[in-house]
Amino acid sequence: MKNINSKFVLMLFLVFAIPFCLYIGKTKPHMQSVFMEENIKNKVQTILDSNKDKELISNRSYDKFIYLVFNKDNVKTHYVIDTKTGEETSLFYYIKEERKEDFFNKINELLYLKYPKFIADSLVGEEKIKDVLLFDNELVLYYDKEGIEPKIEEDLLLHVNYNEVKDYLDFTLLLDSKYENENGYHYDKTKKTVALTFDDGPNGEKTNRILDILEENKAHATFFMVGNRMEYDKSTIYNVLNKGSEIGSHSYNHKNLKRMKLEDVLEGEEKTQEIFKNITGKEIIYTRVPYGSINDNIKENLNTIFINWSIDTEDWLHRNKDRVVQTVLNEIEDGAIILMHDLYDSTVEAVDTLLPILYAQGYQVVSVSELAALKSVQLEQHKVYHSLKEI
Repeated sequence: MKNINSKFVLMLFLVFAIPFCLYIGKTKPHMQSVFMEENIKNKVQTILDSNKDKELISNRSYDKFIYLVFNKDNVKTHYVIDTKTGEETSLFYYIKEERKEDFFNKINELLYLKYPKFIADSLVGEEKIKDVLLFDNELVLYYDKEGIEPKIEEDLLLHVNYNEVKDYLDFTLLLDSKYENENGYHYDKTKKTVALTFDDGPNGEKTNRILDILEENKAHATFFMVGNRMEYDKSTIYNVLNKGSEIGSHSYNHKNLKRMKLEDVLEGEEKTQEIFKNITGKEIIYTRVPYGSINDNIKENLNTIFINWSIDTEDWLHRNKDRVVQTVLNEIEDGAIILMHDLYDSTVEAVDTLLPILYAQGYQVVSVSELAALKSVQLEQHKVYHSLKEI
């Protein structure tokens, strides 16, 4: 009888216990999932409660994490909660491990596109990134600017469209069909801006060294060249134009136009135009008369826009780097036109020192045409301009 009861109990156990165990096995992952969802909800709620004094500006769920951003007094704080582990983590965790080097190489490439070399050199490296924020179509990197000389007052940050880094990030992205990267040559109408100009070239090596310095500092300039020197230095003319700067006339042979017959002045300008057009296929629209020496007769008969200056560095007289730099810094103001000469090593050195300082002080350094456009000034023929103020 005992044996029969034992067998009966065993059969009942098998009939009920096995399906129950199978049921538990099937529901366990579901139970774990429910538990994790509840845990994440509690995590998010805790973060929300602890930041009640701040404005919630982003609360988004991505396929692998939940992302929250708060703002208070223009200081942003963000949280990343992994939806698999429920733990707080970093956005950098979602860069594909095997593509991290590619990701940061791309970031560095975009840094040098936006900022002058002296800034970009200081920002290269993951350790210089102090924060990263996600937005609809881009991520924004915020940088530590400590140690940069000259000291930069503005915040340093980089907007990176997801199209640029989509192959390196390990989460689903919203991609724009069209986008444009930040570029240091996309000048801002709201910023202080000055035009940098050089007379008496082209001068081969020194002109080209200045062009390299301009490029490193996201700057342009206007080079007023002497006509009879142009045809002997075509490569420099091409380099000026290819790097985004512009060329004006500084007469044909650098004589004082007021002491010349008008027909000789006109003939000289025609020669200069012809030489320039033969080299470039373009026409010169600006003229700076030698020594700034001009009269009404010249103004009325030359079909050009006359550009003089508001800051004379006298670099030709003193040939001293520090004096040139200090002259500009003492007299600089929005809309100024700065006069230099691309003939002297001291001037090249002064430009190299000056441009980072001006950038740090919030100035954009551009060509005459760019300055006029940024200041909404319509330049007219037969008029002389010493500076360009916004109308």
